[in-house]
Amino acid sequence: MPVETYERIELYSSNMSFKILKEPLFHFLLLGAVIFVVYFMLNPAVDNAGNQIRVTQGDVERFKQVFQKQWQRQPTKEELQGLIRAHLKEEVLYREALAMGLEKDDTIVRRRLAQKVEFLITDITVPTDVDDKELMAFYEKNAVRYTRAARFSFRHIYFNPDIRGERTMDEANATLHTLQATNAGMIVPDNYGDRYMLPLQYESAAEDEVARAFGGDFAEQLVQLEPGRWQGPVRSGYGLHLVYIQQRAAASVYPFNEVRERVKNDYLFDLRQTRNEEVLEKLKARYEIIVEGNLE
Repeated sequence: MPVETYERIELYSSNMSFKILKEPLFHFLLLGAVIFVVYFMLNPAVDNAGNQIRVTQGDVERFKQVFQKQWQRQPTKEELQGLIRAHLKEEVLYREALAMGLEKDDTIVRRRLAQKVEFLITDITVPTDVDDKELMAFYEKNAVRYTRAARFSFRHIYFNPDIRGERTMDEANATLHTLQATNAGMIVPDNYGDRYMLPLQYESAAEDEVARAFGGDFAEQLVQLEPGRWQGPVRSGYGLHLVYIQQRAAASVYPFNEVRERVKNDYLFDLRQTRNEEVLEKLKARYEIIVEGNLE
């Protein structure tokens, strides 16, 4: 081949190389290669044994139990394989997320991890059972938690101040005088008093139920009234009422045997809160805590 031909080929090759070096695509591929090399330098591959994902027989049994609980039957072979595939997918994505540091600065992940540590503290520090001596002491100390509300069986007569105006109190007292003078019982004619949107008679209504219907002041006044005669007027948020209490059961503490499980749950809940706070304070002591910024 003539020398001139070689020179032309070399010149052409040089020009093509120069053009390639100026191409954006070349720059993009080169940058990608650099990132790829740097990533594997900073994150060296681990051996296969350390990077295994093992599905044990225990895992398989757990998948079966979860499926059984949800669908009330055992999974088929195909369904079980699907559960394993889903588990492998989740595990691979989870490990990749950790490798990329995606768990950092994620509020939901932080909260979930904090909850797991709190559950772990509870499992370690809180007993699963308590003897009756401790429960009885807790029950006596917190008797108000286990108090049965007062209950009332009563009838009332309502006097509407929107209808009667300034005469409301006088007319209520006049009706009360008539009822007491005639020694009237709980059953009286419906034309006594005014129409009322709620029931006029209640059977064994708890104090908190009465408070919701008439207001707390009304319920507190019922506790002071004597059963067996008309009394009042008692004021509610709606107006005035004459009240006949047929029967009243005073507030009382439930016997321990009736509420033992409730006492146990309350005791363990309170203990869990206390122990968690104690451990948290010890853990916080490991750190230098600095709060910056204006808290006003």
